[in-house]
Amino acid sequence: MTPLLEVKGLQQYFPIKSGFLKKTTGYVKAVDGIDLKVYPGETLGIVGESGCGKSTTGRTILRLLEPTAGEVWFDGKDLAKLSKEEMRRMRKDLQMIFQDPYASLNPRMTIKQILMESLMVHKIGTTAERERIIEEIIEVVGLRKEHLNRHPHDFSGGQRQRIGIARALVVKPKLIIADEPVSALDVSIQSQVLNLLKDLKKEFNLTLMFISHDLSVVKHLCDRIAVMYLGRVVEIADKRTLFENPSHPYTRALLSAVPVAKPRQKRERILLQGDLPSPANPPSGCTFHPRCPYATEICKTKAPSLSDIGAGQLVSCHLVQSGQLK
Repeated sequence: MTPLLEVKGLQQYFPIKSGFLKKTTGYVKAVDGIDLKVYPGETLGIVGESGCGKSTTGRTILRLLEPTAGEVWFDGKDLAKLSKEEMRRMRKDLQMIFQDPYASLNPRMTIKQILMESLMVHKIGTTAERERIIEEIIEVVGLRKEHLNRHPHDFSGGQRQRIGIARALVVKPKLIIADEPVSALDVSIQSQVLNLLKDLKKEFNLTLMFISHDLSVVKHLCDRIAVMYLGRVVEIADKRTLFENPSHPYTRALLSAVPVAKPRQKRERILLQGDLPSPANPPSGCTFHPRCPYATEICKTKAPSLSDIGAGQLVSCHLVQSGQLK
């Protein structure tokens, strides 16, 4: 299949300024050369530690942050090269569900006004048609028509996230990027929102990029998973392959920390040494080598490429690619 979204060499560097004249003395390499593909109708999960660049990747793809370098091909167009007006028209097909539902909703507007604004900006339908679309979408996400005249502060966290989902769906986008949409919710509400997203994906044939640090959540919702470490993708595979046969040492360490549902089943815990390095001063070569128990000299000097090791599993590791680590 032709990918709906293809990211090539995406970079997002934030300048470090110091001194009286605020001169640039370095860069925080939040996203450092990412390659991704998202196919129509699939859900791609992006996982990794806090600070690895997951959310920044999503915002840069949508150009909420202007990319430092790289290409973002969506539906045959390079988003990185579009003008502001051209990008505004493209936003109808590209929507985002934010991590904090309350902060992403205007507290002065009613829910009806919030949803109506999206339709008006993109010039969708007549006034009567917009009213009908809003009433339909609010019921699809599990709320009632009488909720439309209330303000965001009148709702619980789970209800606000449903409103955020409705705002993303109301313009019928081709791709939705969900940035940790359930991390701020308690466990029972998390399951409701996740099941809602799963049902909506089937009903509307949605294409999703789901960003999370919770591997169990990603396993429940996603088709393929990309693992990020310090601004780079280190492994991509379908969820069954990733959970049953992880290849990159970092992926193995992440999965070893996931609780096992069966109390008698034991899993070997892989403990990584040290903390996540600073993206302002990343290690040379493979950025994971200071914490990797298998690192060799080549890992310290040469950055590995993201290569296919079979069955569509992409891994960025010298030892895996050479067959030294299985």
